[in-house]
Amino acid sequence: MVTVTPIHADFVAEIGGVDISRPLAPAEWQAVEQAFDRYAVLVFHGQKLTEAQQLAFAERFGPLERSIGTYVYGVGKRRRLERPELSDISNLDEDGAVIARDDERRLINISNQLWHTDSSFKKTPAKMSMLSAQEVPPEGGETEFADMRAVWDALPAARQRALEGLVAEHDYYYSRSLTGFDASTIPPERRALTPPVPQVLVRTHPVTGRKSLYLAAHIKRIYGMDEVASRALIDELMALATEPRFVHQHKWKADDVVMWDNRCTMHRGRPFDERSRRSMRRATVSDIGPTVAADWRPPA
Repeated sequence: MVTVTPIHADFVAEIGGVDISRPLAPAEWQAVEQAFDRYAVLVFHGQKLTEAQQLAFAERFGPLERSIGTYVYGVGKRRRLERPELSDISNLDEDGAVIARDDERRLINISNQLWHTDSSFKKTPAKMSMLSAQEVPPEGGETEFADMRAVWDALPAARQRALEGLVAEHDYYYSRSLTGFDASTIPPERRALTPPVPQVLVRTHPVTGRKSLYLAAHIKRIYGMDEVASRALIDELMALATEPRFVHQHKWKADDVVMWDNRCTMHRGRPFDERSRRSMRRATVSDIGPTVAADWRPPA
């Protein structure tokens, strides 16, 4: 029998009594799906999954994304993971050794320590992410989650009205530049694989109807605003959204699986001693379509 133990009133829950390495019975699946919609972040302990088992479970939530590493910065390179739908959230190379500090993969992945939501830099962003831990460092490396529904609820009504209808530009290489990665070294043809995209600033969850702010370190600007005002608004909202009252920190154990709803949460990884091994892999499920209308155009 599936058990659901909330960590907070309606944000983050631990799920027990289920083995997600195998196909779930209809009642089990319904319990997990309902918990996902309500709590937005689900934690499963003691789940030793193969790559295929992880992807089979994730795919129940929708179409799987292909890892950006397989078609942007890792093209033609041998990978540690076999399946291209899995992102390697580790500090290990293709042979399982700890990667060097100047390795491009490290320089790109370190941006995961910024607050973000997965794949918001894609025209159709992510719906769900599922991170499975095989090896974790003895200290550090936690993942923190922010409840963007609660952030929205905390805003005064007048502020909410002012934010609805705004659209932000999300840029993959903008967020990478914030941690020292020199995006000017990227060839134009590679940059063209991840062009900036528009995303609404306020989203409505398709199941619960709850509204939430849709923020990420990928946001470069707000369309229709001058640069100074745009940056000030982004920084203000990010500061509010990451206040401790909205944040939960997950301390990883080997064989933990955590899944989260990218439509209404932000997350970030925390630093750790990179001499320690960290082996994790993420499956990501695509949303049903872009957040902006098909006929949307930037303000003149």
